[in-house]
Amino acid sequence: MKKLIVILAALVLIGPMVGLVGVGALMNPATTTAACTNDTNGGGSVEVGDVPDSLTATTKNGEQITLDKKQLTHAATIIQIGNKTDGVGPDGITVALMAALTESSLRMLANTGTYPESGDYPNDGNGSDHDSLGLFQMRPQSGWGSVKDLMDPEYQARAFFGGPDGPNYPSPRGLLDIPGWEDMSKGEAAQSVEVSAFPDRYANYEPVAEKIIDTLSAKGTSASASVVPAGSPASAGTAAGTKEESGVVFPLPEGVWVQTDDFGPRIDPITGEATTHSGIDLAAPDGTEILAAADGTVTVAQYTDTGGGHIVIEHPLDGGTVATGYVHMWENGIHVSVGDHVKAGQHIANVGSSGHSTGPHLHFEVRKGGTDGEYTDPAAWLNDHDAADLPESDVTPAEPDTCDADNGGEGKTPGGFDGDPDELVDDPTTEGQITARMAYVMAQTQDAFPDTSWSCYSPRSGTKSEHPLGRACDITFGNQIGSRPTPAQLEDGWEVTNWVKDHADTLGVQYLIWQGTIWNIDRDDEGWRDYNGGGMHDPSDITGGHYDHLHVTVAE
Repeated sequence: MKKLIVILAALVLIGPMVGLVGVGALMNPATTTAACTNDTNGGGSVEVGDVPDSLTATTKNGEQITLDKKQLTHAATIIQIGNKTDGVGPDGITVALMAALTESSLRMLANTGTYPESGDYPNDGNGSDHDSLGLFQMRPQSGWGSVKDLMDPEYQARAFFGGPDGPNYPSPRGLLDIPGWEDMSKGEAAQSVEVSAFPDRYANYEPVAEKIIDTLSAKGTSASASVVPAGSPASAGTAAGTKEESGVVFPLPEGVWVQTDDFGPRIDPITGEATTHSGIDLAAPDGTEILAAADGTVTVAQYTDTGGGHIVIEHPLDGGTVATGYVHMWENGIHVSVGDHVKAGQHIANVGSSGHSTGPHLHFEVRKGGTDGEYTDPAAWLNDHDAADLPESDVTPAEPDTCDADNGGEGKTPGGFDGDPDELVDDPTTEGQITARMAYVMAQTQDAFPDTSWSCYSPRSGTKSEHPLGRACDITFGNQIGSRPTPAQLEDGWEVTNWVKDHADTLGVQYLIWQGTIWNIDRDDEGWRDYNGGGMHDPSDITGGHYDHLHVTVAE
């Protein structure tokens, strides 16, 4: 009896302390005990240990990335929330980390271009993908939560996992709301929640997610350790005082880019003049993450109306200094400042089409000796550092065309329109009729871009479409309706779209719909906005969201 009384007394004293430990686990992702135990989907919970200062890991496609302490702390938060959520388990946590790595590089991104107030919340930089926010790039307009909600990493994790106790149950669906997610590949499961236009990207980060879980588990390294896989370029070490440990990584995520221009002599695609290209061009969707090619210090981070976005980073590599340049970002797509120290693989910017550009792409440069050094072939440099396998040039430019310079010229300028813009004329693409203004837009655009395919008049009874009125046309770029453009076709599409938008006033264009977004000349100050289908289309569908064609409507 005395023993029983002693045991009961001990439990009374210890109980509150156990509760405090639980509270500490929730408040501090680096605590050494898991918030709770979940024995499903992967076997047990993931006990979070100390968060290291950095972690270097390799993607499935062989790209090496380095995560800093902030990114790893966000990963610890995701793990803790997954531990607390019934039905998630290690497999679900891995899926969530894969999604966050793909969408934001594990960074809490504001989006001040769409939501200026998002910059008032703690964040790791500014994103520019539609109205997306935070670790999982969730969109308020899609119902994921308010700006305040989505700037909270714990809320984002709970929303991603979802389930009956999630903040958005039953829609939009989190992982636990996807029937049979446990039987899917982890990449497919991540895509089922994110519903991305690039569904194959997530699987690339599975080994990185697994490395994070292994490192952050209670058996992982101490908080002061810098975790680098043995045998990697980052672990080789160099002479004392240098910092070559990071290695070199490719500046864009795997699977989202295509090389469209080489280093060396070329015909300028805008002016038509013979020039020398100081870098390589990598076409990628607008908003795609741009990654620092190696550890280094930012020496240039600027945006000008003529030159567009421009970042230069100096790296202590190969026994000296080399600089990498990144060009054509939009103003809100630059996420670093002069003097910032960055890690290899860090998200520093987003792909844009500013300055001397024909469509969304990264112009990537390498300069031997530093910021003002000699331009060299980036393809050869990346290949030499095992970061790529690209075709190389054997030319050294004498007078480099830096692509971001104010070279002038905007391509072919459309001629003026004469006559009655609303007069109906024969549609050369169908047996119907279109307005004279629509026919003029088609003729001017085809003169500038002869390889485009057009379809205009269409009856479409019972809809609010302008096609039956002869005021709209759809344009494709070598792809079939119902099929997404290839990366090269997508770049062509953006080139045409930007040209029509730039000359909309002369052409008499009212609005454009392309790649899930809409632009209207009357709301030009708002830029490209999320397209909701206009009451006629499903914006998540390839055709309904206008991912396979550009829609052009002219003014009345």
